[in-house]
Amino acid sequence: MIRRLAARLLLPLVLAFAFVPAAAARAPDIADDARNPPPPVALSSFDRFRVEPIAMSEEIARHKGNVVARQYLQVDLDERVPKLIEPWNARESTTGRTLLVKPEVEAIRFITGGKRLLAGGFAGNSWAVLRLRLVDADSGELIAEPRFYQRAHGIFAGYSLGAADKLMLARLSDMAAAYLRDNFDAPRGSTVATSTAKMD
Repeated sequence: MIRRLAARLLLPLVLAFAFVPAAAARAPDIADDARNPPPPVALSSFDRFRVEPIAMSEEIARHKGNVVARQYLQVDLDERVPKLIEPWNARESTTGRTLLVKPEVEAIRFITGGKRLLAGGFAGNSWAVLRLRLVDADSGELIAEPRFYQRAHGIFAGYSLGAADKLMLARLSDMAAAYLRDNFDAPRGSTVATSTAKMD
């Protein structure tokens, strides 16, 4: 009886150790008040906007959970950014300039729903850094390269059975879309780690 009880109590710890390789990646040390500098020009100086699929390095993509996270993040971005830039692309062309929006998962540790179900908060925190490379399509000039950072605390993510991990990705998408919106009329920059209001 005692052995069975001990086994039940130790199971979460055993499962947690099973996820140690994924936990090896450390979250970046980014201050809550960190800011992305404003771009050199208002984004409205471009007539057309084209968004590329989210990129991810081969090293990051070796972990299945990170690939799953990219899929969730792509869905979130696709829900927010296209309806933001469609009216911009419908304007009459004056400069002929096109801005390429190149999102990339720079760093990430994502705990999937299956791991949350098995280990809950013991699986640790999720976190991610999304980088947007804004490039002039004709000249190849890098216009801006804002970064956005969010995290999901393991305990809360465990109680929510992974919902907090997915909401972390939704917040990143909101921040990326908000950067494009807020820097359209005038260069303003943005926060790096403080999430913005939910985008429609």
